[in-house]
Amino acid sequence: MPRRSIALVFGILALAALKSPAMAEVDEAARAARWAELSAQIFGDRNVADGTGLVAIEAPDRAADAAIVPLKIELAAPLRSEVSGLYLVIDDNPSPLAAHFVFGGLADPSEVATRVRVDDYTYLHAVAETRDGRLYGVARFIKAAGGCSAPASKDQQLAMSRLGQMRMTLRGDPRAGTPLEAHVLVSHPNSSGMQMDQVTRLYVPANFIRQIKVSYGGEPVVTMDSDISISEDPSLTFAFVPRVPGGEIKVEAEDSSNRHFERSWPVQPGS
Repeated sequence: MPRRSIALVFGILALAALKSPAMAEVDEAARAARWAELSAQIFGDRNVADGTGLVAIEAPDRAADAAIVPLKIELAAPLRSEVSGLYLVIDDNPSPLAAHFVFGGLADPSEVATRVRVDDYTYLHAVAETRDGRLYGVARFIKAAGGCSAPASKDQQLAMSRLGQMRMTLRGDPRAGTPLEAHVLVSHPNSSGMQMDQVTRLYVPANFIRQIKVSYGGEPVVTMDSDISISEDPSLTFAFVPRVPGGEIKVEAEDSSNRHFERSWPVQPGS
């Protein structure tokens, strides 16, 4: 390479290096302003206190697939007995409020998990709300892009033929008074309205699960109000405390087209 070209390359690299810290500061300032805007829209003038040590988000630093990103929110012991709900916000998604979890009396709110779409490099925010209205939040940065417009992994016709089918897995044997983890999966394309059908080349209309409601023995466990930021085939992992041996757990789901799906399972040792 000619000496002049080498000097030019090093000059460009040096200039980029000089700009990087400033650019990073601008990006962080913009992201902070974005969160301030979203926080005001969601929580009004209520203060979101620093939840470090009380709330934690478990997610990959860089998503392997931006359309199906596993995510878990954990609550520390001091907060578990006081929490009434959790908000999950994906700041730079087209629909930032990805999910709102509301816990019933039988819930063990130690952790909840789901899978989300992430549309750009962004912060995830998890905000816990106590029964007396206090808010505690944490943030985690994630590198992912294009998750909201990524093509569905299943053929649309096949996906619609399985619409609303559910699977439930209980992890452990039910014992009265002991938290039991459960995982539910709802078969649904959860179309964001931003995806293109690879055959017709037309955009697939938005069609998504907007609520999953779980009850046990007729009493509420957890409700997840959701939006297009939840991935296809929405999943929800949660825990509840059976009060008596046996009983039945029921899952109801409703989508944006007002379709209603439900299924029940017996809660028995070995189920």
